[in-house]
Amino acid sequence: MINGHGGNVNEWARKLNCFPDEIIDMSSNINPLGSPPQLLDDMKASINQIQRLPEVNSKTLIRTFAVYYDKHVDQVACAAGTTEFIYNLPQILNIKNALILAPTYADYADACARYGTHIRYLISEPNQHFQPSLNDKDFDNIDTVFICNPNNPTGYFMPFSQIKTLCKSYPNVRFVVDESYLHFSQDYEYETMIRSGLSNVIILCSFSKIFAIPGLRLGFMIAHKDIIAAFRKQEKPWNVNIMAQIVGSYLFDNMLVVQDFIHKTAIHIQTEKKRFQQILAQHPHTKIFGDFAPYLLIKLSDKFKAEDICSQMAKNKFLIRDCQNFYGLPDNFIRIAYKDEEKNKQVLEYLTDLLKDK
Repeated sequence: MINGHGGNVNEWARKLNCFPDEIIDMSSNINPLGSPPQLLDDMKASINQIQRLPEVNSKTLIRTFAVYYDKHVDQVACAAGTTEFIYNLPQILNIKNALILAPTYADYADACARYGTHIRYLISEPNQHFQPSLNDKDFDNIDTVFICNPNNPTGYFMPFSQIKTLCKSYPNVRFVVDESYLHFSQDYEYETMIRSGLSNVIILCSFSKIFAIPGLRLGFMIAHKDIIAAFRKQEKPWNVNIMAQIVGSYLFDNMLVVQDFIHKTAIHIQTEKKRFQQILAQHPHTKIFGDFAPYLLIKLSDKFKAEDICSQMAKNKFLIRDCQNFYGLPDNFIRIAYKDEEKNKQVLEYLTDLLKDK
């Protein structure tokens, strides 16, 4: 697994000799509004449920998900976060040659490497706003393509019509489309590939990020029934804990509240994005990237190194992401996840002070 995931709060708390809660973590891409209303109260009220076993294979939650998205239950699987699917897919699909649209989340490559998969990267460039440039030659001998949409860390988003056309153009290639950050868009229902109806598309859907429950771990995979059946043959019983199952049921039982929460989240993201744009877009030492993802990718001028800036920010108890270990990015890219207005103002103040001409 990648050395340098975001969210290393405990490590920095030890270094700074402070409590973890004193550190503002803007290195991990979690909903800045927190969890939906009443969700934590519902969890507290259900805490005694940890005294019994979870439902095997999360059948009830899968059925609820399938009904909501108009899928058959044999097209849906549930796991302890989408990472469980990512690390099982190379074996399930017997992936021999994978194409990864990069720079992107490193676990796709790490998962493939475990099973000896040959990996080819298609690197998108900053001067093209990280928009991938694909042609027929890129698909030579490729059996599986990994696409993070919107992409982490670049924030680039491929619209539904474009990605569907791409997947239809190569029916013998499987496309793993990771939509972990798509919920942060107001147009999620129109842009998700879940209702695409394409048998060569595998969609990963994370609840951990949009609903701010990364410690619980909850994700879904939507795919052709044969792929789901292959996953179920090797999945462990009780792979989703009972509190995650309860949270999943709560979210679907309160969908009107949840949809309103997602809408408010998308508005907040756009508002805070504009705040960052107003300050950083004209700054001589920064160039910014990203659509509606809950984070912003920032290219620093050659005068600055991401590692140094991240270290200095951490000493002020703000964690931001050093992106040099994303394959395809050099050592002058950082990523900042949005928080509330006050914290965003503070991080901008610290960052611009560090980037002053010397």
